[in-house]
Amino acid sequence: MRVLFLGTPDFACPSLEALVRADHEVVGVVTRADKPAGRGRKLVPPPVKVLAEQYDLPVYQPAKVNAAETVDTFRALEPDVVVVVAFGAILRRPLLNLAPAGAVNVHASLLPAYRGVAPAQWALIHGQRVTGVTTMLMDEGVDTGPVLRRLPVETGVTETAGELLARLATYGGDLLVETLEGLADGTVLPVAQPEEGASYAPRLERVHGYLDLSRTADQVVHQFRGTTPAPGARMFLGNEAILVRALRAVPHASGAPYGILEIASRHIRVGTGKGAIELLSVRPPGKNDMDGAAFAHGRHLAAGDRFSPPPEIPDLSVRVIVPR
Repeated sequence: MRVLFLGTPDFACPSLEALVRADHEVVGVVTRADKPAGRGRKLVPPPVKVLAEQYDLPVYQPAKVNAAETVDTFRALEPDVVVVVAFGAILRRPLLNLAPAGAVNVHASLLPAYRGVAPAQWALIHGQRVTGVTTMLMDEGVDTGPVLRRLPVETGVTETAGELLARLATYGGDLLVETLEGLADGTVLPVAQPEEGASYAPRLERVHGYLDLSRTADQVVHQFRGTTPAPGARMFLGNEAILVRALRAVPHASGAPYGILEIASRHIRVGTGKGAIELLSVRPPGKNDMDGAAFAHGRHLAAGDRFSPPPEIPDLSVRVIVPR
């Protein structure tokens, strides 16, 4: 098929690679603008642009992707299908209806659960043991279009959001190729999403990574996994935000939330609402990663001292969409 591909971050790259490997003709790759990064604020291209240039594919970075002149440019490419994977902008009907087969999206959840921009992250925050990827035909709603294919995926017990997204991205590329094959031969048909079980997973903000130790040890670990590597999980010592790089739950330990129970040879054990956690690796502001015990010794911490509750307790719920 002739494919117009829209995508931006690392998550979209395996889908673009899968299309190329499957000998689909990618007539254009549309991505967001290069952005300044680092201390020098040098312009850095999106990962999809870098990959597209490696395959010598034509790249488009329009300022307004829904503008009439932009849509006309894409229409002239005569795509059979538009494929959208984590593009990062709302697409309007003229673009979604540009190709005969419509616009196919790869989404990192089992829809209708976790519609929105951070589905895998919220699945981990909520301790879900199964998530997955879905391909769907896009409409103008937020991940509300009819489902084409779904692939359940078990989450690893220690898997972080970054690790899970990398796996789902690969599965998503394979599922995309299967979906396009099914659309071409008529074996894949769109099925409307049920409203029952629908939920919305919003963008993660920095506050979502503020570890709430009034919750159970397992819930704290879930929060850590879902917010790692971004926006990052943090604990507080006074006003200082400490980035947590690795931790584990000790469900059968006991102690007051935020209280330091033990300084061991490599970690700090800290009480939670039920059980305890062990801080295995942390990164203080302006420092490199270090094990928990090294951090404790550097700050002269001892059993009986306390970490501080975060300045804001995050709301870790998602909005459940009530059927009409």
